[in-house]
Amino acid sequence: MNKLTKILQITLLIFLTACATDSSRKSTTTVQTAQAKPQEPAPSRGSLVCGEATGGLVGVAIAMPSEAVLGNEFTYTINVKAAACAANVVVTDLIPAGASLVRAEPPARPEEGRLRWNLGDLDKDQAMAIKVTLKSEKDGMLASCASVSADPRVCAQIFIGKAALVLKKTGPETAVIGQPITYVITIANNGTMVAKDVVIVDEAPEGMISVTDRTQATIQVGDLTPGQTKTYSIAAKGLKKGNYCNYATAKSSNAGEAKAEACTTFQQPGIKLAKDGPKEQFLTRAANYKIVVSNTGETPLTGVTVTDTAPEGTTIASAPGANVTGNKAVWNVGNMRAGEEKSLAISLTGTVPGNHCNKAMVATTEGLTGSAEACTVWTGVGALLLEVLDNPDPIQIGENTTYKVRITNQGTADDTNIKVVVDFTAELDPVSASNGGTVSGKTVTFPPFARLGPKQAFEYTISAKGVKAGDARPKFVRTSDGIPAPTSAEESTRVY
Repeated sequence: MNKLTKILQITLLIFLTACATDSSRKSTTTVQTAQAKPQEPAPSRGSLVCGEATGGLVGVAIAMPSEAVLGNEFTYTINVKAAACAANVVVTDLIPAGASLVRAEPPARPEEGRLRWNLGDLDKDQAMAIKVTLKSEKDGMLASCASVSADPRVCAQIFIGKAALVLKKTGPETAVIGQPITYVITIANNGTMVAKDVVIVDEAPEGMISVTDRTQATIQVGDLTPGQTKTYSIAAKGLKKGNYCNYATAKSSNAGEAKAEACTTFQQPGIKLAKDGPKEQFLTRAANYKIVVSNTGETPLTGVTVTDTAPEGTTIASAPGANVTGNKAVWNVGNMRAGEEKSLAISLTGTVPGNHCNKAMVATTEGLTGSAEACTVWTGVGALLLEVLDNPDPIQIGENTTYKVRITNQGTADDTNIKVVVDFTAELDPVSASNGGTVSGKTVTFPPFARLGPKQAFEYTISAKGVKAGDARPKFVRTSDGIPAPTSAEESTRVY
């Protein structure tokens, strides 16, 4: 052998031989004169030569049963174990004379009475078991010898891999202009080696910026081991209506780059409140107002609330579906779809004349607000009551009686320039009048009463003298700016 590998090649041979020992024959005689036949000698069992397991690069040992019955099958095992890395391992076994091959596991290639197994390469401490089954064809000692040959094997290795970046980006499909949204960026190394110096650059398109008012964000990822994944969040908001795509690019020093995008349609929300009611209404009567709340935007709205506050001088008569507290009515409208419209109603009664504006406000969870108002001129109605009483009644000619004139405003509005004129018949002559009233013949005229408020009253008195027997019926006539048509009353006084 002129090469080192050939020098290290070891062929181990196990040669099993049987050496028979002579056994002495003994003859025995019976009491009779006849001589007994000599017995057949029993097979002898000699000592085993080359029966120890071998060492070296590849060790081999045989496990053989101690005996078998002639004509039957028997199985033995050849155990092979590598002490170090070996190549071109070949095991050869001799089929002994007096036996025939039944099978071998693993299968072997018979070659002129020998069995051959090409085991290939074995790693250190790697072991194999070969089972051989023979059929005995004669008695006596049989021997099986196995040999092994192998070449020393030395290996060196280098890992060949590739880093592979995978970038994903997700975000909402729709969003409201101006409201913050979140994009999620996931970077993964799906390769077999480390991706080094990974950096992600996220760019917001025109019409979108980050919530920190930046159009670009840089994320220092660093190294990614094979199979490693990292996740980051980017907060942004839309500036105007439309569909915009947010782009991200991942770069590294040894894995190229990867790109991803997420597109969002930014929608314009809207809320509108309208209110309608009577332009004029009389005091104490109900004024009915209609409130219409509309979702005028492209997005659904949540938590819609409408609040109506009755102005000073009015009170809430009814507000179906609202929670009324004092002069405030609140409707919890709830959610509204895009384009949806809902109507509400409220009734007010006026207690103070004047122009009072009823204002309603709407608010949503999204922060949208709106307002509307309807103004009503509340007016009152003057209603003057004229009352006349005489005392005493009846009277004699020459006696005086006193007339009390009382005017009461039973209405809901002031009345002004109230005038009272009294005409006496022939049975009575007016003598005097209070409050600046003047007597002229049979007529008494009082100066105008400038203003008489609702539920207010004033009184005049007139003294008259009986001058003619009969049923005197003086006529009291009242006029005013609020009720220009004259109102008259008579009071009967008996004169005798």
